[in-house]
Amino acid sequence: MAASNSAAVVGNASSSLSLSVTKKYDVFISFRGEDTRGDFTSHLHAALGRSSIETYIDYRIQKGEEVWVELVKAIKGSILFLVIFSENYANSSWCLNELVELMECRKQEEEVHVIPVFYKVDPSQVRKQTGSYRAAVANQKWKDALYEAANLSGFHSHTYRTETDLIEDIIKVVLQKLNHKYTYDFRGLFISDENYTSIESLLKIDSMEVRVIGIWGKGGIGKTTLAAAIFHKVSFQYEGTCFLENVAEESKRHGLNYVCNKLFSKLLREDINIDTNKVIPSNVPKRLRRKKVFIVLDDVNTPQLLENLVGAGAEWLGAGSRVIVTTRDRHVLKSRGVEKIHEVKEMNFHNSLKLFSLNAFGKTYPTEEYEELSKRVMVYAKGIPLALKVLGSFLRSKSENEWDSALTKLKKIPNQEIQTVLRLSYDGLDDGDKNIFLDIACFFKGQKGDSVTKVLNACGFSADIGIKNLLDKALITTTTDMHDSTTDSCIDMHDLIQEMGRGIVREESIDNPGQRSRLWDPEEVNDVLTNNTGTGAIQGIWLEMSQIQDIKLSSKSFRKMPNLRLLAFQSLNGNFKRINSVYLPKGLEFLPKKLRYLGWNGCPLESLPSTFCPEKLVELSMRYSNVQKLWHGVQNLPNLEKIDLFGCINLMECPNLSLAPKLKQVSISHCESLSYVDPSILSLPKLEILNVSGCTSLKSLGSNTWSQSLQHLYLEGSGLNELPPSVLHIKDLKIFASSINYGLMDLPENFSNDIVLSAPREHDRDTFFTLHKILYSSGFQSVTGLTFYNCQSLGEIPDSISLLSSLLFLSFLHSNIISLPESLKYLPRLHRLCVGECKMLRRIPALPQSIQCFLVWNCQSLQTVLSSTIEPLESPNGTFLLANCIKLDEHSFDAIIGEPPPSEVLEDAFTDNYIYQTAKLCYSLPARSGKVREWFHCHFTQSLVTVEIPPNLLGFIFYLVVSQVKLCHIGCCGSIGCECSLETSQNERISITSFVLDKNSMLIHPLPFEFMTDHVFVWYDGRICKQIMELVKERRAISSGDPKLRFKFFIQTRHNQEAVNIKECGFRWICSFEEGGCKPERSREIHEVEANVVTNKVEGSESNEQKETSHLKAEETEDLSYRLEEIMHIGFGGDRM
Repeated sequence: MAASNSAAVVGNASSSLSLSVTKKYDVFISFRGEDTRGDFTSHLHAALGRSSIETYIDYRIQKGEEVWVELVKAIKGSILFLVIFSENYANSSWCLNELVELMECRKQEEEVHVIPVFYKVDPSQVRKQTGSYRAAVANQKWKDALYEAANLSGFHSHTYRTETDLIEDIIKVVLQKLNHKYTYDFRGLFISDENYTSIESLLKIDSMEVRVIGIWGKGGIGKTTLAAAIFHKVSFQYEGTCFLENVAEESKRHGLNYVCNKLFSKLLREDINIDTNKVIPSNVPKRLRRKKVFIVLDDVNTPQLLENLVGAGAEWLGAGSRVIVTTRDRHVLKSRGVEKIHEVKEMNFHNSLKLFSLNAFGKTYPTEEYEELSKRVMVYAKGIPLALKVLGSFLRSKSENEWDSALTKLKKIPNQEIQTVLRLSYDGLDDGDKNIFLDIACFFKGQKGDSVTKVLNACGFSADIGIKNLLDKALITTTTDMHDSTTDSCIDMHDLIQEMGRGIVREESIDNPGQRSRLWDPEEVNDVLTNNTGTGAIQGIWLEMSQIQDIKLSSKSFRKMPNLRLLAFQSLNGNFKRINSVYLPKGLEFLPKKLRYLGWNGCPLESLPSTFCPEKLVELSMRYSNVQKLWHGVQNLPNLEKIDLFGCINLMECPNLSLAPKLKQVSISHCESLSYVDPSILSLPKLEILNVSGCTSLKSLGSNTWSQSLQHLYLEGSGLNELPPSVLHIKDLKIFASSINYGLMDLPENFSNDIVLSAPREHDRDTFFTLHKILYSSGFQSVTGLTFYNCQSLGEIPDSISLLSSLLFLSFLHSNIISLPESLKYLPRLHRLCVGECKMLRRIPALPQSIQCFLVWNCQSLQTVLSSTIEPLESPNGTFLLANCIKLDEHSFDAIIGEPPPSEVLEDAFTDNYIYQTAKLCYSLPARSGKVREWFHCHFTQSLVTVEIPPNLLGFIFYLVVSQVKLCHIGCCGSIGCECSLETSQNERISITSFVLDKNSMLIHPLPFEFMTDHVFVWYDGRICKQIMELVKERRAISSGDPKLRFKFFIQTRHNQEAVNIKECGFRWICSFEEGGCKPERSREIHEVEANVVTNKVEGSESNEQKETSHLKAEETEDLSYRLEEIMHIGFGGDRM
């Protein structure tokens, strides 16, 4: 299925893909038969055919009215005309009428090109109608057409040594003009420009080395379309070209020799027939070494196939050759040494909507009544081009009710055409990898990769290599906290691929869920457990308890499931009020001994069944459970690596775990009744994390020795009045959390890199003085991260905090501090300062020069924030967010984002310093009426505007004012930014998005909060500016007129469930003032910037655009001209971590 889909794409691409609905022919040849039919024109026609250019040519000698009607139709159906002016061309009224018709077509359609070829005639003879062209003077239309055509850029046969050279140059120009048109239609409609631009940069067309590029991604993501777009743009520059589509399928169907012969034949432009690919005649590689070729191998599925086709590419292919390989399997590329690999990303929302709309409505936007339904499709398809095209075609011309019904059905029964393509990668897995894939699809999407790997390894699936194989085949992805590369990554999977996996499990038994290997649907789990219809086929059950009502289970519910490996009753939405929704009126007699993972949040049992044998158990999680004691006696736990009993308020003791040699994590935090922790836990040889925070009844941790493998130790909020002496012998803790107490003075040097301090459990008036003393201790001198959490009895921070010269991160969360100390500015390495939920905070002093991330949220009493007036560092990167600080005074607003001191102007920095071209600087503050607006050239109340680009533009700075926003997760699922779309005179559009805040922002963690009032965002994105200006330069080189730039501002909340009102937006130009190639001193005169502005009142509805023209001055004075640029230099610089 995937192969045929690819074939369709490439088949169309080989002709006029982008114009196929209106244009049938690439080229129409107008010629005088008696002059050139037998030689030049026939040779030219053959050369066009070899280059896959669809050409109309009429060799018929007899003409008539029916033939003329056909010719006119062909003329109107062609994109480019080659007019062969020969000695007797003007003696034919038929030729001259053809010329009049095609020249008229050129006037009516901008996309049409006419190329004259003066074959053994002088151009002046045609232009002036002399010699054999004198007869055309009798007809004014003929005369005008000849004059216009002869004045166009073309070819003169007298300037060429041979006709072969002439034909080769004609073909190159024809391909260049055609490919330019095709390529940008691809870009505007079918691909995301980030993908296209990335692949272009990998190719490095100007380099003379032989390069092999990999395009890798999941099925249906658009790999073939991208490769075809690149092929059409650049292939005309090469002596030999070949686009081999569906290589895997063709090789399987016809054999490898067939594919090799097809490749060699296309490159050498003759029939090649080699009996075996293992013995290649010496003349083939010898001839290829003399050719600069461009090859696309589409859908290669094995390393052996790639090796046989281009294994000796560098030796066989001429200098400057390029090979593109598309594949679903990254291993295919890496195993053959292909290092330049682009992973195709999903299309962004706006391009997705365009592609879907083209297939559903025949235009690039949905009709008004289908807007919300179309958004539902976007949520379902999540940027997969195949899904967008299939669903668009399927829903076309259907009613709103039919749309709603189809989309509802898709949630349970995925579209078969889409699933067939996605399943190809799954079918190529071995049995072990298939089991890993199905477990992830059914249970582990979004889970920590390390934990998943451990559980799957315990199931005998070789998960380490298996997960890598799934990554290579683009069936899963991993996400890592960009701020902490040491933290474990999570395993993710596209929703459509997850549906495919779950569909495979459903197929095991359509009507009887108890006969399937895995259960996750709440209704089906409920049915199997309450009716006791489970069987030995069931290997895993995963129930999201927030989606069901109460379930009452029999004491023997699991007895019929001896092969159960995974059992999870969990609540992923944090709704712990309903977590105890599974009841066992008669207790539980049996749990399968094959269990590797047991996760039962809110378990009603007081202890696990006495018959349970947990020898295979890897992870035990029973958060918020009723358990008082896990089990009696000492259990043999040879595989157990993690225990999580968070919030088990009835738990009284933690058992002897001496027979758990692999145990790494023990979390028994907030177990308020816990009074005893068995000493065996503290000395476990592999223990890395111990969390007893909030265990208020725990008075001691008794052990003569502590595990030296311990990395994280959480003691804050417990009943411990002093640190256990043996703790002090631990070294190199990554995180240590404790209440503020004098015992911290005894911490040795290099005790921990990251310390979390909370207020004493009992109110202590001397907390400030205690903290002042402990900051002098040797244990704090090497600390790089310090967090004050829930310090209700701490009103201020001592100045001695400036002694922590190694500090990189500093946070104050849920504390009653009133002011931060002035000494903060003396912390030389501080990069990140976070202050959240500090309701009493009123003042933040000047910040150090090194600050790069400054986050303040929900500090409603904050009035004063002072900014440094120091020189900037070389790399102006940073995120500075003050959310819901509604009492912030005007002076503080100016100190952060206004009235900056004089400094080097951004125009100079941008042109001289590459760092500024890739910098990213973002600000967000409660809005001040008119405070920011005056700094910007253009400001609007609509979110979509189009402007003409000034000739000396270097970049721009954005601003955006948003209204109140309900609960969102900025930096996680929510994002704020602007989509920049470049428009040219040929209606091409290339889109690049700049985010002010998203998952890649410099946030320490995603911030869930509400914007309680209007907020302004101001940001500069050097990377986007650089990309846009490179595209502008490219467009200006190949098309006349200044291109247009469209700005589309947006804010998306976590689920995009409701639109957020953008109250105002705008931008400021960053311009250079160069003359004659030299940069003069900055002019003190007023610089005029004219912008033709088009605003859209209905976002995304191109037909409803309302045009307004305004002439805007850049600034009234030099000071105003500098303000926005110098925002970059207020002292928030520094190298990005």
